[in-house]
Amino acid sequence: MNSIIAEWQTKKAKEADLLHEQIRAAVAAGRVAIVPDARVLDFDGSPVHQPWDHLTPLLALMVLALIILLSAGVAVGVVAMTIGALIHLTCTRYLVAWRLEKRTVAYMLESLDHWQAIWQLGGIAVVFKGSGEVPCYAPMGDWRKFALRNLGGDTQPPPDADAGADADADDES
Repeated sequence: MNSIIAEWQTKKAKEADLLHEQIRAAVAAGRVAIVPDARVLDFDGSPVHQPWDHLTPLLALMVLALIILLSAGVAVGVVAMTIGALIHLTCTRYLVAWRLEKRTVAYMLESLDHWQAIWQLGGIAVVFKGSGEVPCYAPMGDWRKFALRNLGGDTQPPPDADAGADADADDES
């Protein structure tokens, strides 16, 4: 009984690995889009979270405002700091979301383990362009079934060259 379960688990792991490879190829070809939600994935402890994404723009704006304050005077410096704070409050979230999205997609496509780790966190939608199907949302959606439906996935490993040569020899007989 244990050998049957182990065999089944091995088969499913190989199938998931092949589906992940197919998704990687489809993303590279532009047929698939992975859409992360930065609000869900941007927390301390997330593998794609980077605290410097939040701190660097603020630090740059405030250093620039300080340089303006020291070179142009207090009145102009206060205005520069106010403008810098407004820019930070209105624009930084879009920069952080953009960087997090790029980092998340790269992280997910790196390996199947990374894909599954992010999928379990949620905040991901897989969209197959041109399929007309509703996107698959993590973590409640089954990305394997979704990929099989939309990629028409051949989840069997490619036959060995020797096996193919034997089959051709049998066909010619």
